[in-house]
Amino acid sequence: MGAFDPYWKWLGIPPAEQPPNLYRLLGVGLFESDPEVIANAADRQMVHVRSYQGGRHSDLSQKLLNELAAARVCLLDPAKKAAYDEQLRRQLSSQPPAQAALRSVSVPAAPPVPPVTQTASALPGSVASPLGAASVAVTGVGGPAGTASVAASRRSRRNNRTRHVALLSVGVLLLAALGLLVLVASNPAV
Repeated sequence: MGAFDPYWKWLGIPPAEQPPNLYRLLGVGLFESDPEVIANAADRQMVHVRSYQGGRHSDLSQKLLNELAAARVCLLDPAKKAAYDEQLRRQLSSQPPAQAALRSVSVPAAPPVPPVTQTASALPGSVASPLGAASVAVTGVGGPAGTASVAASRRSRRNNRTRHVALLSVGVLLLAALGLLVLVASNPAV
């Protein structure tokens, strides 16, 4: 069995279309210009990939979330988008027509997802797409993406542990009370 491919398994981007351009990564049409469409697509993809954060491939989930956030930042900033579009046009024009056609395939958009509270402006200084492969890097962005969701996840786990300990304590006390009741009922001399 080969290495796990999150682009294919989670985003439906087949190996032939990898590494994906930022538009393909977000599942929008090539050179999409509507910021609302781009923002909604980024939110949709990030919510979907975030659902895999607690699984076996949580490290890949985080890397892909960083790429999605970087794509969002790049495509929503007019200057960065213009530079990226120019570079992508040059790249696509240098590819054979069949390969360029594969790269420009877009995925039909799903219904919009409500905006997430975490902003995409929290990324390492330079994030390259795809997971470790050389491609277009988005630079000039702040700290690690997902920090808010990681902190919330830790709080949630901590709260769950506290709840479990409390429930276990109540269960032990109930069992002790039940044992004492059985002991008293079976021995009238006490």
